[in-house]
Amino acid sequence: MPTTTPSLARLVLVLDKLLSLADTHERDELARYRQLAFSFLTYDTAVSRLMASLGIQCEMRLETLEWVTKEFGLPPRASRPSSHTHQANRQRTARLVNQHFFINDPRMACDELNHAIDKAAFSLHFYDNLMEASAMPALTPVLSAIIKQKRTEHAVLVDYLDNFAERQREASSA
Repeated sequence: MPTTTPSLARLVLVLDKLLSLADTHERDELARYRQLAFSFLTYDTAVSRLMASLGIQCEMRLETLEWVTKEFGLPPRASRPSSHTHQANRQRTARLVNQHFFINDPRMACDELNHAIDKAAFSLHFYDNLMEASAMPALTPVLSAIIKQKRTEHAVLVDYLDNFAERQREASSA
């Protein structure tokens, strides 16, 4: 006669993995938005502030994910043993260091904004997939809120690029 313990253990492992994936993803997003905020600082402080604000949203999602981790009685992310943690941090830092960066012309700015939009779409898709993979109904409200935030993030970036491109056209025709 099967017991429910193996399936409960499997759910906890799946939950731990989902939260770990979300945490890693948000940390990457945070690093990317911080880099973009820094990159735009000398070219357009409004874009820099937008990217910094999106980074702050990542920080808030990380706090939410940490809260969920505690609520489910899982060990905090920082204390989880991982053989890949130090390597992942080094790779993340290396990616940032190897990027060129200060935005210095409108074309580069538009390229970076387009890239940010693509990454925001990927992030939304990532969370949609996490939601589908989640077997824990208790996680649904958190993932739903994150997905809503990611949709808004994507829409804000698209709108900002449209307005930015329009301002660039007006400036070049003046």
